[in-house]
Amino acid sequence: MAISRSDEVYQFSNNLPIEVSYKNTTAYSRCNTYDPRVIAQGNAWHQIVVQHNGKFGGRDGMAEILQVIFEAVEGEELFPVAYRRGVKDDRFLVRNCKAAINKLFEHNLRVQLSDASFVHLEVHFNVGDYKFGQISPHAKLLEALNRLYTCMERVNGVDGILNLCRFNTQMEFCDLVVNMGNRAVFETICNLIYGNDDKFRLVKGLILSDNGITTVAPLKVFAGAEFVVLDLSKNKITSSSRLCRDLSEVKADELLLAGNPITTGNNYPECLRPIQKNFKLIDGIPVENLSKLYSPLDYEVDINSNGHRVDLNNKKDILKFQQSNDWHAIVIPDSGQEFTKHEIMDYFFITVSQKLSEIYPCYYKFSAGEHQFLVRQCFDQLKHLVDICKMEINVPRLTTIVDKYSALSEIQIDKTLKYYMLMNVRPFKQGQIEPMECIDKALTRRYNGVNRLLNLDNFESVEGLENIVINLSSPKILRRVLTQASRKLLTSCVELRLTHNKITNANVSKVLNIMSNLKAIDLGNNWIVDLKDVKKLSALGLKTLRLDGNPLCTKYSSAGEYVKAVRRLFPELTKLDNMEIKNKGYLSSQKNFLCDVRGYDFVNEFVPRFFKCFDSHDRSSLKELYHRNAIFTFSFNYIVAQMTSQNFKRISKYRQNCRNILKIADLSRAHTSIYLGANQIMEVFFSATQHAA
Repeated sequence: MAISRSDEVYQFSNNLPIEVSYKNTTAYSRCNTYDPRVIAQGNAWHQIVVQHNGKFGGRDGMAEILQVIFEAVEGEELFPVAYRRGVKDDRFLVRNCKAAINKLFEHNLRVQLSDASFVHLEVHFNVGDYKFGQISPHAKLLEALNRLYTCMERVNGVDGILNLCRFNTQMEFCDLVVNMGNRAVFETICNLIYGNDDKFRLVKGLILSDNGITTVAPLKVFAGAEFVVLDLSKNKITSSSRLCRDLSEVKADELLLAGNPITTGNNYPECLRPIQKNFKLIDGIPVENLSKLYSPLDYEVDINSNGHRVDLNNKKDILKFQQSNDWHAIVIPDSGQEFTKHEIMDYFFITVSQKLSEIYPCYYKFSAGEHQFLVRQCFDQLKHLVDICKMEINVPRLTTIVDKYSALSEIQIDKTLKYYMLMNVRPFKQGQIEPMECIDKALTRRYNGVNRLLNLDNFESVEGLENIVINLSSPKILRRVLTQASRKLLTSCVELRLTHNKITNANVSKVLNIMSNLKAIDLGNNWIVDLKDVKKLSALGLKTLRLDGNPLCTKYSSAGEYVKAVRRLFPELTKLDNMEIKNKGYLSSQKNFLCDVRGYDFVNEFVPRFFKCFDSHDRSSLKELYHRNAIFTFSFNYIVAQMTSQNFKRISKYRQNCRNILKIADLSRAHTSIYLGANQIMEVFFSATQHAA
C-alpha cells in the first residue's frame, strides 16, 4: 500500500547523502508475504520501521531491538544504516538483503522481546536510489580493517595480533550497525580478512572478544593457519559440539574462551577434548592440565554394566585378556571410605610385583563406596594380582613397642582389602593418558635450565599428573623415569632432587651415568632403610648428597658415626644433608640448620639480638622477642644404657620439660609441656635457681 510521509535526507560525514522519498513506495506490516516485484529494483534502499510505541528508550532499548532483529534473520547478512530513534518508532535503512527481509516476513513482521512481548515491524520498499559514493557496508568494513592492520598488537612477544574486540564500536561504523553475532556478518568479516593476501600474511592472531558471537563456523576459512592467539572470550558461545566441529582445523598456541556460557557447563572443560590437540593453552592453562577431573569412569564407563568381571570365582578368565590393549578397571570396595586415595595407592604398590612390568593407575575416583581406577598394558601384573595375591591387598599397620631404653617400630598385617577387576571396560582412544608422554611433559616442567636442576620432589604432585599415579617407590618405575630424564637432559643436569617420593631403593647409577655432570642428589624424606640401598650411587662421584629424613638415619647413635658410614661409600662428598664436611670427616659447625635459606636473614638478625639480651644485666627484655601467641616445645633423645650417672643427673631438669612422646610414660604431659606466650616461655628459660652457700 502507498503511504504519505515527508521526504528526508540522511547526511553522512564521509559519504554522499541518501535522499529518502516516500512517493510511490509500498509498505507492509503484520503480514507474511509481499509482492516480489517491489524488490526487483536491485540496489534500491529500503526502510524498516520498528513500532515500539515508546516502550524502549536509550541505547539499551536500541541494543535489544537490534538483537532480536538479528536473531530473526540469523544466517542472512543484514547491515542497518542510519539508525534513527523516535518517540514511538525507530527506523533504519537497508539494501541488498532480500534473504534477511524474507525471514522477517516469515516472522509475520514481528519480533519477540526478552519479556515475551512482541514488537511489530513495517517494511517500506524502494525509499531511495543507491548512488555511487553513498555508504557501503563492505567498504566501511574494509576501511576499519585496513586501519587496524596498521596498529596490530603484540602478544606473548609476537607482533601481528589483529584486535577486533568490540568491533562494532570502530569509528568507521558511526552510521552503520555491525553485529558479529550474526553468522553471515561474521562470515563476511572473516572472508575479507582471509581474502587480503598482503595483509593476512602479517596476521599472527585474532582478538574477537566481546562481539556477541554465537557460532565460530566462519572461522573455518582459517583452516591451516597457525595463530599465536585466538581470543573468543566474552562472547555468547553455548554449544561445545558446534565449537569443536567448527574449530577442528583451526590451530593456535592459545585459545581464550572465558566469559562464554559454554565455560559454565557441567561438562566443561571435558567437552573440549576433541580440539585440545589444536592448542597449547586454553585460557592460560596448559591443555594437559585443563581436564584434571576428566575420567572415562565418569563419562564413558558404567561399572555396573561395562567390561568382563574377574574375581576369585572365575579367575581363569584373566587369560582371555592377555593380548588386550583396552582399559581394565580395578575396583576396591570400601563402603565407609576408610582409606584415602594415597593410602590405597601405597598399599597397591606394595602388593604388585617389583619384577614384572610397570603399572600406572589412571583416572582414579571414589564412587558408590568403591575405589576405582584404570590400567592397561600390564597383563603380567594383573595375572600376578589374581594368581599370587589372591585378589587381596594387605593393609600394613605400624606399631611401636616402648621400653625404658628405646622405642622400636614393627609392621603388622591384620587387615586385607578384597578387590575385583573389570576387563575391557573401554577401548583406548587417542588423547587419553599415555604414561610416557605424561612423564616427558612432567620432566620438561620440572627442569630449571638456568640452575641446571631437575626437581622431582613429590613427583606425583607435578602439574599434568592429576589423572595418573607414577609411584617412584617402585624401583622399576623410578628407573623408567630417570632413564627418560637422562636421555632428555644428557650432560646439562648437575643436580637431581627426589625428596618425598617414598623411595625405598635408589641404586640407579646405571641409568644416571648418562648425566655425566651430575654432582648432587637429594634423597631426603624417603623410605630408605639402609645405606646398601643407595650404595651404587657412589659410582657417580657425587659431591653433595642428602639422606636425612630416611629411616636409615636412626640406625646410628651419633652424627659422627653416621657421617663416617656415608663417607666410606661416598669418599668424594663435600656436603652431606646440607652441611659441609671437613677433611677429617666431621660436619662443619653451623649457625643454624634451616632447610630453607629464606630463613637465614631472620635467624642471623634474631640470634645476636637474643644473646645480647641474654648476656645483659636485664634479661627481662627477652620477653619482647616473643609474640603473645608464640609456641615453644623442645625434645631430645637419649639412651640410658649409654649414659653415666653424672650425665643422667645433668639432664634430669631438661627431662621435666621434654616433650619426647616416645619417652613420656604419662601422655598427659604431652599437653603440659607446650608453652604458650612470652611469660610461659620465660619461666622455662629462667626457672628457679639455688646457689650454694
